[in-house]
Amino acid sequence: MTSNKLESLRRGNSAKPFQSKLTPHLEFIRECRASRWPYDRIAEELMTRFGLRVAPSSIHAFVKARSVRRDVFTIVAESTPAPAQASTAPHDAIERLKAQARPRDATQAAWQFYDPSKPLEKLSHP
Repeated sequence: MTSNKLESLRRGNSAKPFQSKLTPHLEFIRECRASRWPYDRIAEELMTRFGLRVAPSSIHAFVKARSVRRDVFTIVAESTPAPAQASTAPHDAIERLKAQARPRDATQAAWQFYDPSKPLEKLSHP
């Protein structure tokens, strides 16, 4: 009889698919995680309430396997208003950046000591 059972498992033809011992406690675990309980506290409560001994890492794997991946959203700062209509064209983005660029006078002031006809010199620190 044991050889038939081992052969059945080897071939993958088991009569019943694997089911976690945590499945009957899915709603309890969901409520605990919604309350932001750590996995070790959930493991302690499962032992206390239901007499179920389970490692916190097993609860984590159970939750992770049944969770849905969420997209990451970012909150725009209130000081910068969101554009009314966002354009995906690259040239529109370039034009917006050019409009935000520094004024020409500030750029010219930064280069007032530069003379393209002379060679560059290394500045010494005082």
